Amino acid sequence: MEKRADLALKKFNDYVDSFSGWSEDQIKNLEIKREHSFRVAQLATMLAGKMELNETETYLAYLIGLFHDIGRFKQLKEFNTFNDAKSVDHADYAVEILKENNFFEDLDEGQINLILLAISQHNKLGLSKKMSDKERLFAQLIRDADKLDILRVLTDYYTNPKATPNHTLTWEMPRGVAVSPKVSKQILNGDLVSKDTVASELDIKVMQLSWVYDLNYRQSFEVMVENRYVDKIYNSMPKNDTVIEIYRKIKVYIENKVIA
Repeated sequence: MEKRADLALKKFNDYVDSFSGWSEDQIKNLEIKREHSFRVAQLATMLAGKMELNETETYLAYLIGLFHDIGRFKQLKEFNTFNDAKSVDHADYAVEILKENNFFEDLDEGQINLILLAISQHNKLGLSKKMSDKERLFAQLIRDADKLDILRVLTDYYTNPKATPNHTLTWEMPRGVAVSPKVSKQILNGDLVSKDTVASELDIKVMQLSWVYDLNYRQSFEVMVENRYVDKIYNSMPKNDTVIEIYRKIKVYIENKVIA
């Protein structure tokens, strides 16, 4: 698998490096997405190992992780943003790009279709119901790996007192001292917090805590617990009765998933 993975990595880097004329800020954003892609590929591979998938399945998980955000680079070049609402759906864009380029010459048609389906679903609010068990496995695995890496980035930022303010993480919203009623209702009901109900940085952090409801595998929850992502987000939040209630609910939910 190692040689095949190295070849895929070279194809990925060659594609990213084929773009030119970047501004300094664009180069910074490009490298952030490149490094994210590397880490998600590693996480997907690790999760596949923990789930005892075979070598071929582990290789497919690696490829899905590596190429899941391949649409981001053309998106940045053409629209100068990573905001899908203001440009294109980056997962659908990734599928177009992967179809146009010969990234998977060592795979059969069924394997390629599996990769494309998983990538197309990685950023959607919910998964398509028209999936086989194997398709759902890989679609859920990439969603878990992607969220785990995003949580790593977020918690590194939240726990670094010297971090430069990052508006891509705070959305240039006010800090907030109380959780918005709609946001608290969603997370306490066991639902993902919707972006359109978020009104402050505090709400954003509650939304990030709600992502635990969209994790799929016990192994993913174990990674979350090992890295204390929930605790790190909670520790960066102002404390009041609602925040404490949300934290306790999330902790119980995670504990049940780890034990199950």
